Amino acid sequence: MDDFNKMDDKKTESLAGKLKESFSGRKFRSGAYVSLISTIVVVLIMVVNFIISEFDLKVDLSTQEFFTLTDKTKELVNDLEDDVTIYYLIEAGKETPFFQKLAEKYDNMSDKIELVQKDPVLYPRFAYQYVGEDVQVNPNSFLVVNNKTNRAKYIDSEEMIVKGKEFNYEIMDFPTEGIDVEGKITSAIQYVTDPDLPVIYMTTGHGEWEEGELFHSLLNKQNVTVNELSTLTVDRIPEDCDILFINAPKTDFTEDEVAMIKEYMAAGGNVNLVLNYEAEGAVNIASLLDHYGISIVKGFVVEGNPNMHATNGAHYLIPQILNHAITNTAINSKKPIISPFSIGLAENDTKRKSLTVEPLLVTSDAAYSKVDMHATTLEKEQGDIDGPFYLGLISTDTYENTNSKLVVYTSPIIFDETALQMFGNEDLLLGTVSSLSGKVSSISIKHRSVLREFLHLTQSEALFWGAITVIVIPLLILGVGVFISIKRRRR
Repeated sequence: MDDFNKMDDKKTESLAGKLKESFSGRKFRSGAYVSLISTIVVVLIMVVNFIISEFDLKVDLSTQEFFTLTDKTKELVNDLEDDVTIYYLIEAGKETPFFQKLAEKYDNMSDKIELVQKDPVLYPRFAYQYVGEDVQVNPNSFLVVNNKTNRAKYIDSEEMIVKGKEFNYEIMDFPTEGIDVEGKITSAIQYVTDPDLPVIYMTTGHGEWEEGELFHSLLNKQNVTVNELSTLTVDRIPEDCDILFINAPKTDFTEDEVAMIKEYMAAGGNVNLVLNYEAEGAVNIASLLDHYGISIVKGFVVEGNPNMHATNGAHYLIPQILNHAITNTAINSKKPIISPFSIGLAENDTKRKSLTVEPLLVTSDAAYSKVDMHATTLEKEQGDIDGPFYLGLISTDTYENTNSKLVVYTSPIIFDETALQMFGNEDLLLGTVSSLSGKVSSISIKHRSVLREFLHLTQSEALFWGAITVIVIPLLILGVGVFISIKRRRR
């Protein structure tokens, strides 16, 4: 019996020894270390995930920054004094994630803004207490309301989807080109919180270039009211006119019209004048320019520097953009401004001391003005005038504490649909309106495009890359092939 007890004791001691050895061995220490590290990693991941969820820490990796509000929006929201409510008019469970997420950004940014979801099925009459009965209120839309004044703006869901202009028969619809949620909501917040918004009067009666849909859409988003004005039938410019916009008239103004415009400007009015080469010999328009220290160069401008005109031709100018409050956004966007069929401008040698003339757009020194408006060649001929020329100027008259501004551009299609859509001319237009209206807070957020961006090349750039593609690369491939072939033969 004692022998059996001794054997059991030995087995127990042996098992204990092995168990102790297993816990003190290298494998156990290695496994314990891995387990400890794994536990720490899991805990860290949980902590990081909690912090990210709690503080909404996310990184927008989309190229167009679809889920990021612009600095302009942040500046506007941070300066709010009134409380604003953004109502998202949608049934529960039918939200558009992108619409909702971006609207939540406003709510999270400021205590002055609250996002509230309202079911239009449960509350079909809710929106009509803020908007007229003639407004069609649709689901998946927004209603922005100033809680203090009850001033409101309705944003239809269709307004936030930017459609193309060419019908696509494959999808039986106009294709989507962009998303404009931030632009519309920010514009609405500005509208409901700022009752003093710009008013523009567009002159009529002189064959002015007709503004396109995009022109009006951009100004509408900037909360600019646009009216028409027949200067031939009135004896004074309306008092609420912040900017008188003269858009590329084909015929001259009368002496009385110009006198009326001068009187308006002497009282602090501002004018944006776009010239038209077809209005050759418009002496009264020229007298208005001369009154503000600017003169017109005879003819139309041709650019001799291939780096400063488009591939369409040397008269499709891509001028240098000079630093100014008007052009800063255009410069930062790094998009060229196109100015086709332009007239040259010059600053007068002698002008009133109260005037300050500043350049906005300028050609290169290689530019020249074709004196013969009906010339059959763009080549420089005898009698043509050497550049450089200004294609955009602003003249400010400061007299007895009264300021008036005249901005002049010389291409009749500088604010044409194509120029606004494809080039930096959109930024130029909005910068001009903001500067002339004096409404610094007047902002406009661009829509996020879902299309590929256009690549704009000057003539010299097109020739360079064309030579690389058509000549250099094929020669390199041919050279490599010849080298390999010779090397194989020598073996």
